[in-house]
Amino acid sequence: MWLLSLSTVLIAPHFDTHGITPEAVASLVKEYGPKEAVHRLADRDPADTNSMFGDYDTVLEGVASGDPRWLALVSRLDPGTDAGTAEFLRIAVAEALPKNPSGVLRFTSQLPWFRYACGYPMIEPTKKAMRGYFARTIPALKAVRDPALARAKRICLTELIKAQRTP
Repeated sequence: MWLLSLSTVLIAPHFDTHGITPEAVASLVKEYGPKEAVHRLADRDPADTNSMFGDYDTVLEGVASGDPRWLALVSRLDPGTDAGTAEFLRIAVAEALPKNPSGVLRFTSQLPWFRYACGYPMIEPTKKAMRGYFARTIPALKAVRDPALARAKRICLTELIKAQRTP
């Protein structure tokens, strides 16, 4: 039954949001490669004015949640992103940082844009939102104790503190 629903998800031009799971996205990337997978996910129904990137929005929400299953997909999806989908993937990683700092460091620290995600890449935030983000994220990062993540933690904290000081 699951295989049938997965094949339906992979063929449909617009996915059923409830069918967008980390496992379905991983299968999509495996079958079509990252570029086509991101294209298929981001292909939105023009009548859907609530969606910027179609089912890719669901992927972004999953990544932003800090769920390790979604974070594990970031490095697989990244090579298939374009300017817009890449920007929002980085923002989703930044949103995940205060929720699962160890997971973000583990799954994204080797990506070339890691420092950027740590440097608060949000679009037109309010000062209140920025202060709240830094107040949650800096202590969450400082609490990471895994020695294997020490270098990534140091890099990320440095970028966060620089971003916090930027007017």
